[in-house]
Amino acid sequence: MEPAEADRIVRAVKEGNRERYGKLVERYQQQIFKYCFHMLGQLQEAEDVTQDVFVKGLERLELFREGTSFGAWLYKMAYHECLNKLKRAKTYGRLLRLFSRTVPVIREDQAATGLEFNAELRDAMLRLSPKDRHIILLRIVEEYRFEDIAEQLDMSYAAIRKRYERAKKRLKHDIVQKEEGEDERSFSY
Repeated sequence: MEPAEADRIVRAVKEGNRERYGKLVERYQQQIFKYCFHMLGQLQEAEDVTQDVFVKGLERLELFREGTSFGAWLYKMAYHECLNKLKRAKTYGRLLRLFSRTVPVIREDQAATGLEFNAELRDAMLRLSPKDRHIILLRIVEEYRFEDIAEQLDMSYAAIRKRYERAKKRLKHDIVQKEEGEDERSFSY
């Protein structure tokens, strides 16, 4: 597709003929998909990101400047979407490793080095609602401020703070309850 043709289609879509956007999708879909696949290394992830790129492309079409390469504009969006996906995957992997380790028993006379998250914490986290888990992870692991979390979730500061406190309390309760249950079983005859 010639740049002038892409510009004509973009202009038509901006003027309200959204069906014409399909021509741009047809022209660039395979290229963007291949790019995403090589960036991400996974078929499903590449399909998801490709779809996101074209949806965002339509939503942000007003930002496209005629006379520039539409393909380059899509690749730039694909690059950023892939980076975001990789960053989330890396963070998720780090969290899984963090929460899957075991905690050594530390006596008072031992140094507290090597203390790590345990399986009980991981299990308790998974029992939280996804939104509460999200709040806990952003606040504790990523060290986000309550204001930033509130803005991200479109909630008030007070609501985020309250959910955080409740989720933290529930985590503590679940872990303590599990530990007490294990102590009772270890002493039963």
